[in-house]
Amino acid sequence: MSRLHTTDLFLTRRCRRPNGPRRAAPPAAVLWSTLVLVLLSPSAANAASVFYVDNGNPNASLTGPGTLQAPYLTISSALAAHPDAGVQIVVRAGTYRERVVVPASGSADQPILIRAEGPVIVDGADDLASPGLWSNVSGGVWLAAGVDWAPSQVFADGVRLYPSTQPMDQVEIGRFRWTPGVGLAVNVGGAPWLHATAVGRRTHGFLLVNRAHVFIDGFEVRRAERKGFELLNCTHVVVRSNLVHLSAAGGIEVEGGSTVQVHGNRVNDNNHHGILFRLGTTNSLIDANESFGNNRYTEDGATGIYLSESSNNIIEGNLLHDNQDSGCEIQTNSNNNLVRQNVSWSNGDHGFAHLYATGTLLLNNVAWGNHTEGFSLEGGATGTRIYNSISVNRALAPESYCLFVDSSSTAGFDADFNIYWNVADQPPVRIGHDIYPNVAAYQVATGIGLQSFGADPRFIDAFNGDFHLRADSPAIDAATSAVPGWEETDAEGRMRADEPDVPNTGYGPTGFADRGAYEYRSSTLSVGGPTVSGALSLSTAFPNPGRRSVTFTLELPEAGDVSWSVFDVLGREVWSEHVTRPVGRSELRWPLVDRSGGRVPNGMYLVRVNQGPRSSTGRFIVMQ
Repeated sequence: MSRLHTTDLFLTRRCRRPNGPRRAAPPAAVLWSTLVLVLLSPSAANAASVFYVDNGNPNASLTGPGTLQAPYLTISSALAAHPDAGVQIVVRAGTYRERVVVPASGSADQPILIRAEGPVIVDGADDLASPGLWSNVSGGVWLAAGVDWAPSQVFADGVRLYPSTQPMDQVEIGRFRWTPGVGLAVNVGGAPWLHATAVGRRTHGFLLVNRAHVFIDGFEVRRAERKGFELLNCTHVVVRSNLVHLSAAGGIEVEGGSTVQVHGNRVNDNNHHGILFRLGTTNSLIDANESFGNNRYTEDGATGIYLSESSNNIIEGNLLHDNQDSGCEIQTNSNNNLVRQNVSWSNGDHGFAHLYATGTLLLNNVAWGNHTEGFSLEGGATGTRIYNSISVNRALAPESYCLFVDSSSTAGFDADFNIYWNVADQPPVRIGHDIYPNVAAYQVATGIGLQSFGADPRFIDAFNGDFHLRADSPAIDAATSAVPGWEETDAEGRMRADEPDVPNTGYGPTGFADRGAYEYRSSTLSVGGPTVSGALSLSTAFPNPGRRSVTFTLELPEAGDVSWSVFDVLGREVWSEHVTRPVGRSELRWPLVDRSGGRVPNGMYLVRVNQGPRSSTGRFIVMQ
């Protein structure tokens, strides 16, 4: 059996739910898993076409040949010279002022990989920090006559300036004005070259149109005049582990297409939505991203994640905070989406907003301290279901609720095993025109959510973004696992754990799962109950491949000290720990970092556990 076929079988087997429903792995995630194993294969690695880009190398040129000694000067020139399936473009540290248009598609077994090696910045702005580019107009106003294009954005000291409508010689401080045939006038409170002035010029960081089987990994994309990433009618494309900020419009936009994965990106301070699916994007995945601080300066409306006319997608494990509008908004005709294990806090409108979209399933989400509702269903958002979630309303706006369902959205609505908490003792729930003073009144009147309750969920430090549960949280061992789409791991990849001192008030095959995005962990946890055998044993890694962490179930015949280490494929120890573990079952968790705390590269790893003369080993894959 070939390595690729083995991978396909492994991924299918991994997705079976021993204690709950089955869910197929998202196609983009499967494709990324396949890519990792293909690249780890010695035969594939030898056959791969790897070309380097390094604009800091004095031998770099637009013609290559793309070796380490004679690399390409730009990302675009490398891609243009090698528009081939299976090519790997490795970009070395530096700032690249270019708009990268991917010119070709890969194939299922020969994808195109574009990867940053070291800090790589794709910058949409030109640097105007040279005195020779400027002349004084009057007072603090300076003119760059060479700016013969119409910029959407201008920056000084890393901060966005705002357009001015005043005459050129009266431009206000912190503003700019561009005049055709004249140039760019700015007022930055001093000489522009002393304030790192930069002027937007390129529309995108990366643009893909009708492309398939492409992976883009590890870049910083900043100050694009439109979108940091824009994918139009693409399939089997993965955008992962990038920093995307200060775009003049959205951070990452996917329009049309399917089987796209937006994973592990940090998207912030863009002038529209952080991450956006629109116009028919289907069967795709937005997971493990942090989207925050996105804000439109011309009007309200920037969200962390936004879907419009995009159905049957998964939004999972994202951190959404301090956005101008809602954290996550499922909009017009974006039907039958799964929203799972996300945390949305301190946003300017709702935590989770649903408007003109039907059939949304929300599981184990947390909404905290958003300006209006934690969960809002409006405009015919029928068939919405919410389970195992926590909504805390801090009464930042009058007549706002933990849960609001308008009259047009009540058909097919269901919500249970949730926690609703209004810190100001205001009504937590509104259904249609009926406002309920407490959760019990809502339950009696509607018959909905009989296992929900109102209580402080007791997060560790919500004001500073830590939504893990304290030991006294009522969310512990209180969730239902008998719902479609339920996951046996939490947002960090931790397995569900039974707290021995907490009664199991949950429901379903795993009656000890927790509500919210994170499973509580104590030093005496039992994963599925105590079991003792005569030898040390170690489970396979879970999840495998690991994205944010991997967890192992350790079984010991006696309590005592345990040492365990992780090694890379060359046998080098990258991480180790000495711990004390009880008899029976407990957990070992590795957060995918080395001894210095840095994230480890993707690849195959070996784990070895020792207790005295006993030992056990295993192999697993890291895909961050």
